[in-house]
Amino acid sequence: MSPGSIRIFFLFSLLFFASLATAGETPADKKDNAEASLPPVDLKHGLELYKKCALCHGQYAQGTQGGFFPRLAGMPIHYLISQMEKYRDGSRSNAYSVPMLVVGGMKEMTPKDLNDIASYMASIDLSKHLDFSLLPMPGVDAKKGKKLFKDDCKSCHAKKANGKEKKKTPPLSGQHSMYLMRETNFFKSKDRHHDNDPEDETFIDYSQQELKDIFAYISTIPFAPEKGYFTAPDAPEAPKAPSMPKAPITPVKVAVESSGNTESVKIETVQQTVLKMALKKGMSVEDSVEAMLSKATEKNMKNVGRQQVSKELKARGIDGPYLDIFQFCNPEDAIKMVKFNTIFAAYMPCRIALVEDSTGKMWLEMLNLDMLINSASLPAELESIAIETNGVMLDILTAGATGEF
Repeated sequence: MSPGSIRIFFLFSLLFFASLATAGETPADKKDNAEASLPPVDLKHGLELYKKCALCHGQYAQGTQGGFFPRLAGMPIHYLISQMEKYRDGSRSNAYSVPMLVVGGMKEMTPKDLNDIASYMASIDLSKHLDFSLLPMPGVDAKKGKKLFKDDCKSCHAKKANGKEKKKTPPLSGQHSMYLMRETNFFKSKDRHHDNDPEDETFIDYSQQELKDIFAYISTIPFAPEKGYFTAPDAPEAPKAPSMPKAPITPVKVAVESSGNTESVKIETVQQTVLKMALKKGMSVEDSVEAMLSKATEKNMKNVGRQQVSKELKARGIDGPYLDIFQFCNPEDAIKMVKFNTIFAAYMPCRIALVEDSTGKMWLEMLNLDMLINSASLPAELESIAIETNGVMLDILTAGATGEF
């Protein structure tokens, strides 16, 4: 036999005997066998995938104090994967679902992609970084919260509030109090189902003060990340790209296969200050502009200017790539930011550029305000405005790139 024939025969034999071996398998057996055949986790690939998520969750997955975006650093891998799967299949959704699925890239992620990105987030240890310390809410009583937690929460979320994998309960320690408060209010209003049970009424009798007390106590519990492969820098300096931790020896329990495609959405530079998103295949410039302006109107973001640079240059007889710059602003929010500090006027109005690269591919690009939000020490009200503005701009950009508005 030739070497090629031997390889084909060997592959056929493997497939034949594998089919015989799995013929009598139960679903549990198949799952165990799939897990046993998994390749090692690729944390470098997880980092590349996570760069899309950093726009909202921060460069180190630290989340935001204002309650909009949760901390993901150090969270259990199994829980991170389960929540991403829920967003992807639509069983969990909120105002940021479309940006997560499209800009964050979850819509196209394979099980292996989810495994890698979850493993990367789980590996981040923020416990020694003072800049990322959790801030308690004002006017709370952690002692009262401790009693309530032990009476009502400990059985499901564990003594140290680090969750239980068998019960599929998430960790609560290490999470921002305002985020926990927001999600609990969603449970109370039935906008989200606690324990995946539409009939669950766990929080119906809790007052807002009691909930705040519980979360105040939880914020005092030291949080140990699931893996801790690397630690964010201790010094309060501009975040730098973390060195790559060693990949886990044993694989995480999810299916195999990876697309490795991270080219359609990018965050440029180490500081992650610019978000780029390619126009969906078949999207025209006119469709993109219409979608952005419609989404801006829906979100109460005024279109205060448009600079059609390439059109202007063409009128002067100068050829060049397509460049169109759009400016958006909410005047009421803008003046609040400027009253706090005039430097914020330099960020206004918010801009999105529609630009053609050297290959003819069309991109939408905007500043990522996340770095500003994390470094400005804003009061709670202004932090909420900044986070909301960042989210709205992300919605506008997503609409322009996908046509979904």
